[in-house]
Amino acid sequence: MRTTYQNLKEIALAFGARPATSEAEARLRAYLHRRLQESGLTVFEQPFQSVPSLTPAWLTVSILFILSAALAWLSAFWAWLIGSAMSLLGMAMFWGLVSGRWDVMRLFPQHASANLIAVAPAQAQPRRRVVVMAHIDSQRAALMWHPKHVRAFGRNFQLQAGLLLIHTLLAVLLALAPLLGWSWVIPWARGVMTLGGLVASYGAGLLIHRERFLPWVEGTNDNGSGTVALLTLMEQLGQSPLPDTEVWGVFTGCEEVGRPNGAFAFEREYGFQLRDAEFLIIDHIGLGEPRYLVAEAMMPRALAHPDMVHAMECLARAHPEWNLKPSAVPHGAYTDALPFYLGRYKAIAMWCEQEPGIPPNWHWITDTLENISESDLERATQVIVAFVRGE
Repeated sequence: MRTTYQNLKEIALAFGARPATSEAEARLRAYLHRRLQESGLTVFEQPFQSVPSLTPAWLTVSILFILSAALAWLSAFWAWLIGSAMSLLGMAMFWGLVSGRWDVMRLFPQHASANLIAVAPAQAQPRRRVVVMAHIDSQRAALMWHPKHVRAFGRNFQLQAGLLLIHTLLAVLLALAPLLGWSWVIPWARGVMTLGGLVASYGAGLLIHRERFLPWVEGTNDNGSGTVALLTLMEQLGQSPLPDTEVWGVFTGCEEVGRPNGAFAFEREYGFQLRDAEFLIIDHIGLGEPRYLVAEAMMPRALAHPDMVHAMECLARAHPEWNLKPSAVPHGAYTDALPFYLGRYKAIAMWCEQEPGIPPNWHWITDTLENISESDLERATQVIVAFVRGE
């Protein structure tokens, strides 16, 4: 049986970048389907629809705030009214995108994708069920993830959220100013909204630049590493099922599109059936120290289940050689754990990092096989196997 690293090398060389809803994503899913069936597992696909990219939704948010700022400089009540409506819609979309609590992506054209699901039954009547999940798609690079800027990703998202919220409040006050006789609001609103419009213009520029000039990332770490760890685990379980633990391996599509659509689709269809299961989401495990992720997204933060945090703490104490510690996803970002954190399932995500809160080569062109550590990947796989076995 191949090691995790051997599986990763094979997939990286054969498939390369895997944009959401693309032929490359589908080809990798078909390859995994064949491998898992050959291991004797029950394997099936769950079709769903998704946007292929995060750009249209985020570009729409930017345009709404840019237009709102421009309308503030017209001395007309109708312009201020329209500008306030644009700001409110932009803020609602921003909140939906960073929280996962409103599916903004449904407003944009959808394409076909699917989750691949493999089930390893227990040898006897199962007393425990575990769902291990990893996404197979990869992201397009963007300057916001450049190694020189990525450390400030979470902080920048928080500052942007605060500024756009103030922008929206002042846009509403500006629309009310003629009715309330608050002429003093006008210069304040115009000044702050201009700043908000400039920030939105910068964001729009980053999105347009990425679409025009930057490539799709090979995604060997994000998330080829998680994909092959899950493949290796499920093939082992196909050969040697656990005594009383049923394991579902879920290879999701479309995690990288501004909302983890594959994970949300799985939760909608199978969540009732797996309400008592333990969910482990794996991502970015090819380089660095293993970390379990206690929070992600923002406005508000989505939190890992306390029971799962406790389980990881116990695993860390039992295996100090792994240096397993807590961490968190930067504000505004997420993993496939998001729908399960929001639904208060027993769920937790893990990745590896070299510096706090940032996975190596995150969404950048350096995310290649050359920047994977075989020993780090195998160590992370040991953590996953130990968790699934209930050690």
